[in-house]
Amino acid sequence: MISKIRIALFLSFCALLWLGNTTTSAQTVSNPDPIRFAVIGDYGKASQPEEDVSLLVKSWDPQFIVTLGDNNYSTGSAAEIDPNIGQYYHDYIYPYQGSYGAGAATNKFFPVLGNHDWETPNAQPYLDYFSLPGNERYYDFIQGPIHFFALDSDPREPDGTSASSTQALWLKNGLAASTSPWQIVLLHHAPYSSASHGSNVYMQWDYKGWGADAVLAGHDHTYERIVVDDLPYFVNGLGGYSIYPFYTPLAGSEVRYNNNYGAMLVTATETQINFQFWSRTPTKRDEYILQTTFADVAKNYWAWSSIETLKNSNITGGCVTTPSLLYCPAEIVTRAQMAVFLLKGIHGSAYTPPVVDAGSGFTDVPVDYWAAAWVKQLALEGVTSGCGNGNYCPDETVTRAQMAVFLLRATHGSAYNPLGASGVFNDVPIGYWADRWIEQLASEGVTSGCGLGMYCPESPVTRAQMAVFLVKAFGL
Repeated sequence: MISKIRIALFLSFCALLWLGNTTTSAQTVSNPDPIRFAVIGDYGKASQPEEDVSLLVKSWDPQFIVTLGDNNYSTGSAAEIDPNIGQYYHDYIYPYQGSYGAGAATNKFFPVLGNHDWETPNAQPYLDYFSLPGNERYYDFIQGPIHFFALDSDPREPDGTSASSTQALWLKNGLAASTSPWQIVLLHHAPYSSASHGSNVYMQWDYKGWGADAVLAGHDHTYERIVVDDLPYFVNGLGGYSIYPFYTPLAGSEVRYNNNYGAMLVTATETQINFQFWSRTPTKRDEYILQTTFADVAKNYWAWSSIETLKNSNITGGCVTTPSLLYCPAEIVTRAQMAVFLLKGIHGSAYTPPVVDAGSGFTDVPVDYWAAAWVKQLALEGVTSGCGNGNYCPDETVTRAQMAVFLLRATHGSAYNPLGASGVFNDVPIGYWADRWIEQLASEGVTSGCGLGMYCPESPVTRAQMAVFLVKAFGL
């Protein structure tokens, strides 16, 4: 599944395998403007602490607010809901029909149900007060690069709260279908907690396996960050009602705070999410960053999975390491770079070819060329004989037709010759020099072409395309 760098627990990078011209400069990573939102939990009881937290939240000027339940203490009544919520957050709610001023022009307030919201039958005041997507008890929405899934974790939920319930199936299917860079699950009853209520085992669904990147909950009136199976779980219940004690810390509990009330400030781009918890003083008490392995490859990028596989297989360490780790997916692959990729695919990520002694075997590859040993070994193994006239053309780009030959010889051996062509692709006529190789590559499921019945044989191979080719060809 997902491979993330957890900055809070710094992971050192593997040694860089530079697969481009050694003088190539670093790319600039361009991300859309980040979104900025606040997270409050267990807040809804008109009080000085709630007012203080609301002022903290408003000082951040967030684009929207999400809640983690218990919006309306103590009985979820219609009489108390506007003083408990609208008094402090009316300017984020649409449509707002309360008495504390104007509401928002569009809805910027996304709550989840808590147990106290259910204390009035059917949670009716909550459902009447808010206008939310779906059945309003659980729903999803997208803001910027994040797809949010708001659950109802209360046992009174008609569609159930077990991992096999209707609601859980909705979440599983929604996460699987999401095309956003990030997926965040919101709920009230914390799956894991070291405080008074403790862990709610019935809500320990397979969030990671289904595709979630983080789970945010409340119920315990504390702040806690817990990492389970490399998935971060946050408990954020210090929105203003009361504060609970901690007990024995759970395995994976990394940060615990219960000295004051506060809220979370979260910023996100396509490749990074920054979670912060601030007390009302205001003081930052925790910061946790999720980011994709490569800062220029978002999780919804078409070749993300293959690029992650190459990194996890130690076949590549990217193209640039500072100030951010980059993969450079749109850069063109050269014949020298391809030699490195193919030999690591054949022999494994730890492979290093013998040192070049008398010569590389090619007049245009001097012994001190950065990839001389790789080029020489690729030729010795019969995968290539160069580009003609005793040359290898190391800095020329690799075309998609050439890639087909390279891959099949690397996977089947130097003596391999595919069967005759039948005219599978519209732009690869029978008699084209690589027709048999291209059709064989397609028959093995390594490629389906470039679209519309075409293969684009003369197009150069990008690093993103190369990742897909290698993963499929070598079964990585």
